Amino acid sequence: MSVLKPRKKWACSAVRGWLVLLVFQAACFAQDNKEYIPRPGQFPPSDAGRYVAGELVTVDPVNRRGVLRLDGDPNHYEHEALHPFAMLPYGMIWYNGAPAELRDVPIGTHLHGYFFLPPQGEEATISALKGAAGFSIPQNHAISLEDDFSFYQRRGQAWKVVSLDAGKGKIQVVSAGPSVRDGLSGARTFDIDATARIWKDRRLVEMTDIAAGQTVQINFTWTGAWAQGELGVCDIWLDEASRDFATEFQRRRHIKYEHVRWMPGWVDQVEHNDFGGGIVTVTLFGGMDPSLYEELKGNKEKGFGVAVAEKTLRTWSHRTDKKIGQVIEWKEIANPPLGSAGIQLRLKFTELLDGYRPGRIVRVKSDSWTFITIPFEERMKSLDER
Repeated sequence: MSVLKPRKKWACSAVRGWLVLLVFQAACFAQDNKEYIPRPGQFPPSDAGRYVAGELVTVDPVNRRGVLRLDGDPNHYEHEALHPFAMLPYGMIWYNGAPAELRDVPIGTHLHGYFFLPPQGEEATISALKGAAGFSIPQNHAISLEDDFSFYQRRGQAWKVVSLDAGKGKIQVVSAGPSVRDGLSGARTFDIDATARIWKDRRLVEMTDIAAGQTVQINFTWTGAWAQGELGVCDIWLDEASRDFATEFQRRRHIKYEHVRWMPGWVDQVEHNDFGGGIVTVTLFGGMDPSLYEELKGNKEKGFGVAVAEKTLRTWSHRTDKKIGQVIEWKEIANPPLGSAGIQLRLKFTELLDGYRPGRIVRVKSDSWTFITIPFEERMKSLDER
């Protein structure tokens, strides 16, 4: 039986990507600008976003929408716990330490997210959480979502096992490394039972393999005392080998997805020729595996297929609703804003599609990626679906 082995040559570029994102997290989530309203063609300021955490209970992966059951709070939990959300076009998702799609995240996974107010004209797209006594969370468009594994590991925090009481179903841990700004830290007690997946040396093991002193990462889920703020253990990774395995597997799944659906971005500018065609400037969105950007750059001499997409990142038809643009400039921007990959393309087309307009979403294909028709239900089929 073959096993996955992390690609070492990817590590350096991945580390650079994580460092950029750590800087982004530190700046963005000071939360001094919670009232920011996203605008087409503009990435958000670095100090915008409201932190919200909870369990994923509903998901519409095709339209990048879902619902979180908010972290337990006795004052609000019983009747005001569900928080519907939509991902922004440039919204980023991580699962098991690697980029992901909502379809990759199992129902019941505890997530951390940062959210903005709805874009103008989309206030009715997702219902805002409004409860009694003035409790509300109007921010429901996400710039990022990530499971506990990703959230804590990317910020340098892990958990050290203090003790395990299997009979009582309790595990005591204490945070190791720098404490996160949001989330949990310090000494904690979590629920654990026989349904928890325990990972060691790239395989599932028994609860008896958990020992005091181990440095672990944990994914949490709902437990019986959720309303009182308690969390249950869903997955626990006991060693570096098991964590690397989980990350590499998710990374490969992510890369396959983007090869088929193509890399998202939006149109910055269109320069029309007098007799048809023109030059289209596109900025690619961030949060993807570094190897995907490298593949695009390595094949830029052959031109890129560019398909029209919507705010959900759904395309109409890859085969018919695309044109091939010749790359006349590949520009890399230092310190890109939130949601941007810092890569801007100028593409020359002999014919322009109607969807090539400033602020509109597109998806970009490398010539090296095999053309695969996406499933019918993922495609846009009418203007009503927009």
